[in-house]
Amino acid sequence: MMTAMTKGYKVTDAERKTRVGIAVKNLEELKKKTVDKFKLAHCPDEIDFQTPDGTLVDNDEYFQTLPAQTLLIWVKNGERAETDAELLYKTIREVNEEYLNAGEKVQEFFTEKMKNKVFKLAEVLKGIDVEKAKLSAKIDHPEWFEGLGTRAKTKEEYLSMRAQDRIRMYFYKTKEELLKATELPPGTLCNLLNDLQSKLKLNKYHGYYFDRNAAAGDANVSALCNVAGVFTCHGRWDKNGCLYNPSHSINPYTSREERIVFQTWNLDHQVERSRSIIPAIREALRESGKIMRDEKPSVDIKAIYNDLFTLNNLKLVHIVCHDKGAHVTKKAGPYLIT
Repeated sequence: MMTAMTKGYKVTDAERKTRVGIAVKNLEELKKKTVDKFKLAHCPDEIDFQTPDGTLVDNDEYFQTLPAQTLLIWVKNGERAETDAELLYKTIREVNEEYLNAGEKVQEFFTEKMKNKVFKLAEVLKGIDVEKAKLSAKIDHPEWFEGLGTRAKTKEEYLSMRAQDRIRMYFYKTKEELLKATELPPGTLCNLLNDLQSKLKLNKYHGYYFDRNAAAGDANVSALCNVAGVFTCHGRWDKNGCLYNPSHSINPYTSREERIVFQTWNLDHQVERSRSIIPAIREALRESGKIMRDEKPSVDIKAIYNDLFTLNNLKLVHIVCHDKGAHVTKKAGPYLIT
């Protein structure tokens, strides 16, 4: 097994008051050094880390995929820090409170739930100079990259990396949950995980989902946006499209603010990953352990891959259209090949 390389990360607290550079080899070491640097009254195992878009970094395997200089926010176990999008909303409110409190319509801005606040915030951002959306390189539109510790030189490269992060997270979460089931046949499970990861690497973790340069290319590797970078909401998991008129849309290539708000859009599993796909995989693996024909796994790897990582099952949805309730009419599997 290769030894992890030491990489530097930027670590901050939930209020973003202090930012410290920490060089470590793994997540455990980062926790220990964070407790020391921030002089926390917590044990290392009492803290977690999340990225500015709210993604929880809760295992070393996912941590190792993060590039050097990634900004990580430490939080206590079970807690979460506000995302960049939520902080942006608060900033706009504080700066414009007198104006925003002026009328009945604007009063509603503060009484609705956060989902609707973000929706209205996105509407406000439509007044930004859209011509800058056509720019791509960091050197041409530096303010778009403001606050990002990234090696990406273009908007397309950066957003492609963010799409990859989301797909990687689905893989590592799936792997973690399956490895907890000790009754599963280890050989078959190992083969499944290796096959899934190999195919993900071959497909470059589907980074093209957010890359507008892929919008006019091969239909099999096409972006979720058009060539200008506009993403349109696919609608709730049980609907054929966005029910709002006009449909929710956003172009994160336009400005730093739109890029931040885009973090609130979800790649939502219609057939739920944790509630349906994982149990169906476990059942198929248990049954395959009883069959074991010619020492080959008898699980449908292609179907599992499609349900976890492809647009066969994923929908890009605006936060208002993201329903976190049980998707009771969408069931996974069976993934057993008989």
